[in-house]
Order: sequence, then structure tokens, then C-alpha cells
Amino acid sequence: MNTREGGAGGVGNYLLHRAKPHLPPWLGMAGVGLAGVLGHDRWGASPGAAVGLTLTSVALSGGAWVMGKAASKQRRLHSAITTAAGSAWLTAACLAGPMAGPVDDAYLMGGSALALSWNVRIFMRTSDTSDGTGGADGGLMEKIGLARAQIRAARAEPNRVTAPVALDPGTQTNADMAGALGRIASALDLPASAVRYQPDADSNRRGDLVIVPEDMLAQTVEWEGPSNLGGSIVDPLVIGRYDDGTPMMMWLPGDPDPEVNRNSTHVLIAGGTGSGKGDAALNLQTEILSRRDVVLLMSDPKAFQDFRPLLPGYDWAAEGGAPTEVMVTAVQAAIPARTAWLGAHGYRQWVPEAAREQRDPKRSCRPDGRACGCPGMPFMVAWFEEAANTLRFIGDDAFTGIAQEARSAGAALVVSLQRPSYDQMSTSTRASLPSVVALGCAPDDEGFSLPDEVLAAGAHPGTWRNRKPGYCYVVSPGIDEDRYACPGRTWRFTPRAVDAMQLLALWAQRHGATADPVTARALTSVAGTAYTGRRAPDTAVPSATQARVDDDLDVDDEDLMVDPEDEGIDEEAELPAPQPGDDVPLFGQETGRKPSPEESRRLFAQALDEFEAAGQMVVGPVDFKDWCDRHGLSRPWVSDRLKEAYLEGRLKETGKTGRWRIVPRPDDGTPAALTAA
Repeated sequence: MNTREGGAGGVGNYLLHRAKPHLPPWLGMAGVGLAGVLGHDRWGASPGAAVGLTLTSVALSGGAWVMGKAASKQRRLHSAITTAAGSAWLTAACLAGPMAGPVDDAYLMGGSALALSWNVRIFMRTSDTSDGTGGADGGLMEKIGLARAQIRAARAEPNRVTAPVALDPGTQTNADMAGALGRIASALDLPASAVRYQPDADSNRRGDLVIVPEDMLAQTVEWEGPSNLGGSIVDPLVIGRYDDGTPMMMWLPGDPDPEVNRNSTHVLIAGGTGSGKGDAALNLQTEILSRRDVVLLMSDPKAFQDFRPLLPGYDWAAEGGAPTEVMVTAVQAAIPARTAWLGAHGYRQWVPEAAREQRDPKRSCRPDGRACGCPGMPFMVAWFEEAANTLRFIGDDAFTGIAQEARSAGAALVVSLQRPSYDQMSTSTRASLPSVVALGCAPDDEGFSLPDEVLAAGAHPGTWRNRKPGYCYVVSPGIDEDRYACPGRTWRFTPRAVDAMQLLALWAQRHGATADPVTARALTSVAGTAYTGRRAPDTAVPSATQARVDDDLDVDDEDLMVDPEDEGIDEEAELPAPQPGDDVPLFGQETGRKPSPEESRRLFAQALDEFEAAGQMVVGPVDFKDWCDRHGLSRPWVSDRLKEAYLEGRLKETGKTGRWRIVPRPDDGTPAALTAA
């Protein structure tokens, strides 16, 4: 019996709960009827009351129409009709009596019809075609032109609201919702970047509307040091925070674990002048240099203006122009060598175990299956800052080979430039850079930085331009796709960070990885002495730019008064006898002094050796001007010798007309032609 009573009570409670939303219209009808009975008893014989009730009826009807101005047209009209009908019946009931003539019939039929019309309206607004849950948009969907779309119960998190959206089947799509984000931001009085939409991958009419009401990125947060000093490069690189306060992270190597299944990636850093591109680069570089199993090759045409404190930590630093051209060619040569090493040791892609000494027989390159003990191969990052200069110097496809092949070789390419348009970078290279850190830019450049689907989801770096330095969107493997359209901000680097950056570079010198023999040999085969590798602090060789700075500061050094070309000259030695043709002008003449063929080969070979020893691995006729002055030789003679050296294999073509790359001489005396082959 108790069970039956409990069941009956449960059914009654359920029915009452379902009926509650539909009771107000009927309660209103009953209230109007009671008011008619009481009003007739008081004012039935009063002419003044008739005038007052009539004016009140008109005022209520007009007030309902005016007050409904903010509502939809249908709701406004419905409210006005209901108010007019109710006030007209109340006036008639008070004056003639609620039971007089047709007044009672009008009450029963008209009042019931109006109450039922409101029940139908409530039912249509709160019901759903799939699960019957109520809407929660407060009329927002009607305002933005998607009246039949439904917003479910929202999920609130700190500074983030996520509301599932179901669009009207057959008439609305996710593209309609993406196009309405600007109107939603306007309705909520929020910036455009605070509203985004994440479509459901399995449906074209469902997704999540994400609203971030407060901009938590407005406060600048300074860089406080690397997030994981001594960790592995496979661990996340923390470069800032999202607008809800969560860390903004990236990964460069892939992860073959089936639960992760992340691909290796290359990175594009894009942003206009003043957008904070330098700070974004510093965040990523300090994270890379703080890891134990990675080497970083760095090219910067601006002479490392922003990155000078980190110089000692780079495995190879090159300025723009010819040194960067050599670096590009050297990295291209290192990729197949690294791929062959990984394949010989059974690695389908680079993993942290590849950076350690190979003691596992399963990772042996020996034919007998025993452990080979080969030195490990660290991950390699080739970074090209201000890459627009490099692309103009070498060509728009300078990085194409690296971008297409480096991921399988345990290497990542990072390209940083202001405007990654297709007239600067080849479409093949751009397509091979799947990751992007997109900072503020011109509105017309958004499509060059971010994929169309991310822009459709609400990402708009063009709204920032250079007014919000450090604000960015990050698209990269390993990041949840619903984060792609979430704005973040990188840590800020101030002068107070210089000391910590210098200490980090010193740590990288002492404890970071050095290039493995395979990679070092491949780089040296192209760059010769231009590639020195990362050295310990006591043997570190400063760059040419740093050496010039040190010389400028060391004013007490007497050697500064001697031209480097005059060092070692015996002041007492007799001058050489004049040679035929010494007085003939070098330029504007077809010939100068004509040495013998044997002397020509010896002199030119000596010149190439001098360039190679100085680390200048790309040469052309203009580089031989001073050398020709010293030896009294003509420009046509140099051009002929360059062609001969190319045929002999001592020089190789570059991507620029009139420029030749020197093929380094091997230490074992092997002819250069064999090395080139």
C-alpha cells in the first residue's frame, strides 16, 4: 500500500511539475473573472466608473504595445491582443454584469481561447524536437536571426561559459551560427574575440557556443624563467596563457603512443610590427634551450638584436645573407643523413630514446644484432627569424625541401615573418607549416596566418593589430581543436629578464645536447668551418658580430692599430719586383696580368681555401675584388676560374645567379669532386 501511495504521489508531483509553466494564463483568466464580479457589485450603477474603466482599458492596451517594444513582433502582438480583450471584458462585466447577455459566454469561450494560446506559445518555446529539454537563450537566438535554434543549459567555468547549441534541422547550419558571432557579441556587449563557436565534427547543426566575459589577458605577466629546466623536448613548451587562465602550450616532436598519436610539426610565427612577435620567439626559444635533448640552429638578419643574451646557447648562429644561405643548404644536407641514421636504428620517427647512446640490441645498426653503442641523435630545431629577408635573398621556395622532409628526420623548422603571404613564401612551404602562432595583424592578412575553419570559429587577430602586443592564437598538434580559436598571450620579456636569459644560455652550454656525429658531419660537409657547434664556456668562440663589439670596447689593445691583412708582414723585407700588367686597371679592361695555367690554379685554390678558413662558404665575383687587387688579376679571369672550379666539384650552384657554394675539403685529403658527389 505504501508503494502504491508513493507511486501515486510521484505521478501527481510529476504532473504538477509539468503543469506549472502552463497555469499562469488560467490563473490570470480566473483573476479577471473575479475582478468583474467585484467591480459590478461596486460600480454597476456609476456613470463615472464607466468612463474610468473605458479609459483604463485603452491605457492598458496601449501600454502593453509600448512595453513590448523590446520583444519579438509575435510576442508583442500577442500581449497587446490579450490585454485589450481582457480589459474590454472587465469593463463590460463591471458595467453590465458578468452574467448579462453574452458577457459570460465571451468569458468562457474567449478567456479559454486566450489562455490556451499562451499555453501553446509556452510549449513551442520550451519544447525540443530531440530530448524535450528547455531553451535557455532568453530570446538571444531570435535577436540574431536564428529564432528556431535552441541553446541548452550552459556549463559555467571560471571566466568561461559553454552552451550547447542545436540549430533548426534543414534550415540552419553551423556556418549560419559562425556568421552570427558578431551579432551575438553585440547583443552581449562583448568584444568579438570573447565569443566563438566550436562545431560538432559529427553534425552540421550542433556545436558549442563559448563565451569568455572577462579579458584576463589585459594584465601583462612577465617571463619568470623556463617551465621545465632539464626536461625533454617532448614535454610541453609553455609560452603563455589563454584568456581563461590556463597555460598555453606547444609540442614540436611527435608522439607515437596510440593514446597520444601526435604528429611532429613545423611552426610559423606571424605578426605585424609591434604585435609582440619578438616576445613570442623568446618564449619558444627559452623553452627549447632549457631542454636536455635538443640543439637549436638560429638565423637572424637583424644581428641577434633581440636574442643576444641567448647566443652562447645556440648550436649554430648565422646572420642574414650568405651565412643564412649556407645554413639552409647545410640543413637540407643533414636531413637525409639523420633520416638514414634513424632508419638504421629502427626508429620510424624521433623519440627521446634516440637521443641516448644506443645500447638496446633492438636499436642496433650492426648486422650481427648486438648493441651498437652509437652516440644518440638529439632533436634539431632550425629557426629562421625575419625570414622575409632570407626568402628575398634565396627565393620563395628556400625552405620547401626542409619543410617537406625534416619531420621524419627528427627536426623542426621555425619560420618567423610579418606577413606570410603567398607572394613571399611558396604555397608548398606554407602548406608544410601546420603549426602557427598568429599575433596581431592587418584584417586583410588574417587568412594568411590562420586556417579558414579557425577564423569561422571566431578567431580574429586582425582586431588587435599592434594594440595588444603578445595576444595570439596558437594552432598546433597536441592542442584541443576547441582551443584553436581561444586567444592567449605570451609572457612579457623586460630588461629584468636579461640576466636569467644569460644564465639559461650558460646552462645550455654546459648541460644541453651537442650535435651528434652524423648531423655534425653533414653540416660541416656544406658549411665547413662556418659550423662550429655549441662549445663549452671556456672554449666558446664568439660570433663575428660579437667579436667586433668586443674589439670596439677593448680600446687598450695595440693590435687594433694594425690592419688584419698586414699582420705578420716583415717591415724590413724588400718589396717584390714589378710584374707585367701590374699597372693595368682591373675594371673596365678585359685582361690584367695573365699568370700561367699552373699558377692560376694554385692562386685560385689558395683563394678558395682562404674563404673557407674564414667561414665564408658562398662566393661570387664581387667577393674577389680585393683579392684581384692584390694579385693584379681581372674580373673575366675570376669568372673563368669559378666555372672551372664548378666543373671540378670544388664549387656548387646556389639558388641565386652568380653565387657559388664552396664544397669543403675533407680532412682525409679526399678530392673535393668526390665530396661533392
